[in-house]
Amino acid sequence: MSLNTTHGTTHEQAQGGGMSRYFSFIPSRSLLAALMVLLIGLTASGAASAGEREEKIKRCQFIKNKIEYYTAMRRGGGSSGQMRSWQSQRNDYKQRYRDENCTRVRTALK
Repeated sequence: MSLNTTHGTTHEQAQGGGMSRYFSFIPSRSLLAALMVLLIGLTASGAASAGEREEKIKRCQFIKNKIEYYTAMRRGGGSSGQMRSWQSQRNDYKQRYRDENCTRVRTALK
């Protein structure tokens, strides 16, 4: 292995031998283990978020059903006290619908 003084490289590197500078990085086992843990964590969080989405759909479906129920009751008519009560309850569920951000899952609702 002779040193080429004009370019600061060894004779083997100048001839294309040896390891390329682009592929000289070899990850350690601890780095590979950390990446594996990260990958598993991301995969698990995706599964958890799918379960969370199903729960959100159930909550939003319940709220939507209540809104429709009180709307139907008001359309059916009743005393002014009943109408105010139903409207108040419907408005409470409409606010809850907004608070739960149900518009994000409205395509999944029936």
